[in-house]
Formats: sequence, structure tokens, C-alpha cells
Amino acid sequence: MDDEWEEEEQLVVVELSGIINNDFLTKCRGTCKILDIDSEKPMMQVGQYVFAGEYEDTVGTCVLFEEGPQKGKADSAPELKYTCHTTKKLMMQRIFLTEKREGETSSGSADCCDKVDTTCQTNASLHEGAD
Repeated sequence: MDDEWEEEEQLVVVELSGIINNDFLTKCRGTCKILDIDSEKPMMQVGQYVFAGEYEDTVGTCVLFEEGPQKGKADSAPELKYTCHTTKKLMMQRIFLTEKREGETSSGSADCCDKVDTTCQTNASLHEGAD
């Protein structure tokens, strides 16, 4: 079959700004919807919050670790395993949507968006340091 489905996974460091409730990621169980992730102005919805943003270079390097099973005592530090690193992150600012009234023209293009349903990893450890 020539049209086989090929899946590609990418990890993206996202910094959210404009959140009122600090633990809302836990409450929405880490699910989010992303539009145009490969564009210059991606958008993301997490629960009732909507964000718009752009990619920026980081100061230093973002290093991502995956949390493994805890060994030993219950109060000991979790086991961390290196996952990847990046020098870019997606800076997202909270935006507020308004209903489009009849007769108004759109300021953006609605038919160019690629919708991606994904699960946001909210429990991964992130460390920023210098190269």
C-alpha cells in the first residue's frame, strides 16, 4: 500500500503566559489542541484557555528529562532519564476570542489551519542551563 500512515513524534517546550489558575494543567489532564504548529503563529487551546504564540531562541539550552519509577524510600527523589534538548521554545500568550458578527471580515485565514490533537506532558522535568 503506497498510502501508509507514518507517525512522527516531536517534543516542543512551551511557555504559557497569562494563566490565572496555576494548577489548571492538572485539572484539564494535560490534553490540548494545537493549530498550525509548523507556522510562524501557532495557536493552542488548553481547557477553556486559548493561546497564540511564536517560536523564540532560548537563553542557554532547555534539557528535558523523563521521570522514571521511584527507587527506595517513598520520600526519595524520582529517577530522571535524559530525553532531549533544544535551543528553541514556543512562547504562548493567552488570548481572548470574541464572536464574529455577521458582515465582519476575518483578519486571518481560517482554511489554512492544520488541527492537531495531542497530549501535553505536564509532569516532565525541565531544566534550563547554559551550553
